[in-house]
Amino acid sequence: MEILSFNTNNVDNSYSNNDVLSVFKEISKKNASIQQGMSTKEISEIVSDKLITIVKAQFEATKNKYETKEKIKSI
Repeated sequence: MEILSFNTNNVDNSYSNNDVLSVFKEISKKNASIQQGMSTKEISEIVSDKLITIVKAQFEATKNKYETKEKIKSI
């Protein structure tokens, strides 16, 4: 997928220039911030990744709190 942009300074063509085998890499190169000229798919992936990170952190905190409460009860 090629991106057409008149302002080439702020565009990172993360979809058009990836190698074919990049889908098999464990750690893929992704943009971490939203920039002008990004497609809606790129923006939605960044937002989804950030939301998933936040939800995982909340689950981990709740799990730790629950485990601590269970340890105190068992003493």
